[in-house]
Amino acid sequence: MIVNRKKFIKTIGLATLAALSVRSKNLFGQTSNSSSSTNSNKSNSVLILGGGLSGLYAANLLKKKGVQIQVVEASPRLGGRIMSIQNPKDQSMFDLGGEWIGDFHSLTRKLVANLGLTLVRPNWTSGPTLWDMNKLSLKSKENLEKLIEYQSKIPSNQIEGLDKISLFRYLRYQGFSDMELDELDLVVKTFYGESSKNISSYALLSSLESKKSLFQNFYKVEGGAYQIISKLVNILNSNDIILSDKAVIVSQTKEGIEVILESGRRLKAKELICTLPAPAVSQIKFEPGLPREKIYGLLRLGYGKIHKEIIELETPLLSPEKGEGIIDWILPSNNNYATITISEGRAIALENSNSLIAEGLLTKSMGAKMVTSFLSLGQSRDGFGNGAVSIYNPSTYGIKEELSSSFGPIHFAGEHIGEVSGTMEAAISSAILAVRKIT
Repeated sequence: MIVNRKKFIKTIGLATLAALSVRSKNLFGQTSNSSSSTNSNKSNSVLILGGGLSGLYAANLLKKKGVQIQVVEASPRLGGRIMSIQNPKDQSMFDLGGEWIGDFHSLTRKLVANLGLTLVRPNWTSGPTLWDMNKLSLKSKENLEKLIEYQSKIPSNQIEGLDKISLFRYLRYQGFSDMELDELDLVVKTFYGESSKNISSYALLSSLESKKSLFQNFYKVEGGAYQIISKLVNILNSNDIILSDKAVIVSQTKEGIEVILESGRRLKAKELICTLPAPAVSQIKFEPGLPREKIYGLLRLGYGKIHKEIIELETPLLSPEKGEGIIDWILPSNNNYATITISEGRAIALENSNSLIAEGLLTKSMGAKMVTSFLSLGQSRDGFGNGAVSIYNPSTYGIKEELSSSFGPIHFAGEHIGEVSGTMEAAISSAILAVRKIT
């Protein structure tokens, strides 16, 4: 359905929008008959599936080129895996989803600047960081540096062999100690939501080698990463976005594309950009059907799980600390606040627990640290991307190229297709590539 601005404000949270200072204008038109056919079938019209960062950025790029666009989002909120909440005590903002921007994330940094936003670097990132190669023995450090360099120069006919082994097992074979492997694994879980035991050596070594790596220096958007989403939405016109309605059938026609939504509404356009995560793409019926190789790619792509909670401590935390129990890390934030990170099955179990049980589990895992309050516990996360990060398991070499390839007038984007998965940079770069195929 298309929602008006009043309902939209209620949907994504009055407190968040107030802090983000969104301009007072009607973003969305009134609801139309769900069975009616919206004919956007012009020579320069594009439908975009997914209202996350990739979809909204693609919409803005196309809008600037004079292309008629419409974004379809299945959930009642925009932003996908980006979500910020406000502290009612002092109006400060905290991120429950994507937040970190690296030194070499040039596309993201440029977008942030163009939107009039500011990047800040938390105090703790100038000291000890989550990942420090100096924690490794001299031999292991030299071996890892050699492996990263080897990965960057490896002959194409040997890549597949490296891809078939998980990084954890490969490094163990190279002589890394159990303690060193556990140190690295904890950091990998924090960024990818999955153990290095289940991620391809080639994929992770490529990430470590890249200047855009998740392991690089950290910056955040002052006031919360959701400001990026808010600013992008604010540029769009009335009727550009449909919320709470998902695509169930995507058909290629002589004129272009026709999409049938769950409500029964039909949308038409010349071309389509699909920015949905792999599981959501797999649920759509494509006519004609997707190529077999692309279907295999969608089924083979994995997703890690990261869950964050914001807590208030009795005593401020000065630097990141390893967690206990179900907690991976406790990261300092504003004043006495901190961000807890939880990954893998523990994150899923916590999300499936009620607030009382979740609070008990977290309190027990905090050990001697006194928690004054749980700021985000019980916070509605309806439509939030569930903290999922795409991961390339062993033996998935080549599927990224297949997933990013166009299928006639249907193009694909999303963080799983970008250079370093799990980053805003990946979502933005994939949107740029998809738009280039159209204009």
